[in-house]
Amino acid sequence: MSRDLKVDFLHPQPDRVARRTTMIVAVVFTLGVGLLSAIGAGASYRSVTNGTNVLFEIGNLPVIADMRKLVLGEQAQANNPISTKDGRMNTLVFGVGGSGHGGPELSDTIILVSTDLNDKRVGMLSIPRDLAFPLGDGRFQKINAVNAYAEQDNPGEGAMIAAKSIGKLLDVRIDHVIKIDFRGFEKFIDTLGGLDIDVERGFVDASYPTIDDEWQTVSFKAGEQHMNGYRALIYVRSRHGNNGEAGDFARSRRQQKVIAAVVDKLLSLGTLANPAKIAELWSIVSSHIQTDLTIWDTVKLARLASSFNNQQLSMRVLTDDVNGELVPANVDGSFMLFPKKPDWSEIRVVAQNPFESKAEIAEMLKPAQEVRVEIKNGTTRNGFATQISAELDRSGYIITEVGNAVQRGYERTVIFDLTNGQRLSELARLKQLLNANVSTVEPLISPDDPNKRTVFTQGMTAENIDATSTDFLIILGESSLGLITPYAQ
Repeated sequence: MSRDLKVDFLHPQPDRVARRTTMIVAVVFTLGVGLLSAIGAGASYRSVTNGTNVLFEIGNLPVIADMRKLVLGEQAQANNPISTKDGRMNTLVFGVGGSGHGGPELSDTIILVSTDLNDKRVGMLSIPRDLAFPLGDGRFQKINAVNAYAEQDNPGEGAMIAAKSIGKLLDVRIDHVIKIDFRGFEKFIDTLGGLDIDVERGFVDASYPTIDDEWQTVSFKAGEQHMNGYRALIYVRSRHGNNGEAGDFARSRRQQKVIAAVVDKLLSLGTLANPAKIAELWSIVSSHIQTDLTIWDTVKLARLASSFNNQQLSMRVLTDDVNGELVPANVDGSFMLFPKKPDWSEIRVVAQNPFESKAEIAEMLKPAQEVRVEIKNGTTRNGFATQISAELDRSGYIITEVGNAVQRGYERTVIFDLTNGQRLSELARLKQLLNANVSTVEPLISPDDPNKRTVFTQGMTAENIDATSTDFLIILGESSLGLITPYAQ
């Protein structure tokens, strides 16, 4: 029996469902194509900018990178930019010329920014571009080239690799890295509406570089003035000004002054508390920055920064002043700056204690209690023991006796512990300060006179201890020369 065919012209439901389904599919398809196009465009742009492949950059697009971390099950702490084991966050900031400039990846600016997350303090340490970076085997290159070579070998990752190398040299953990080029700096300042800078000393620089490798004259008057991005860039880049504003050290101080002004401007505008403003700033400079931070990390860091102020900001510059940490030298015709102490100990102390002043660090390095030392010159350098004793006296040690050792020609300084192991922390401090070895030989006490003590050196030479209250006997070798002679060889 055949069924009757029924056609309902009043309720064409199947047609409507079909049309609706087609429309939904079309919308989803269009959105999908648009999303893929946006991802492709963004990845392609980053690929061209960073010199990497497109697939690599797709995985590093901000949102996709965060999703990838979540899916791969990476630790939650790794996604928190302000989570550190010791409550201190270290960020290394590089400033480079960027595209269109000679040596586009050479670092004009290197600043270690340390943040005390508990006490809400910030310390900035400017590292001069001419600082000698050791390559091993007695070879050096300027530290401003570290990023350039790393970027050349690893396009798109140079800043991160360079930061690890510099962090290792300074013996400081680097948590985050930011590299920004000149154009990005200009755009950032302009987006903030410029900066109000109090120029401490007016100066004229007749050798400021132009973009086509020529020279031009620039000048600044003393006093407070408003600067746009271009003008602020000149202010932080100038190296040949008169009136005490020549060289890297003066420039480093101006750079720190501008950073402080940026923080003031961000706080006064309420930008750090406004995620939309942060996203706007990020979008403006994102093509000019290489960093391990995402926009979401930036929002979290901005929220933290909004609780800081410039009263909690300390600024240091490594210098070659009389009381500075560096000394100039000529290496194969190239000007470089070397640490006065070849073991880098003084510079590392500064980098590891960015919140303390020079005076506070000096006080911190003094012995915790009275330490009495007897010093004997084991080298052929006349007056060496007197010079070293003066340095130790300034460092808080009590000098009991100064004289010459029986045996001369020591390559390394040797410290004899006369406390029977009761002052190990002070022994370690002296060992580092003098770049010395520590002898395990115990003193022999004369049976006729308990105050008469003798130690035997490796050559079985008897060295008498003249003072009765000495804690450590120091026989000086050439290894301690760096304490008084800048970068002794």
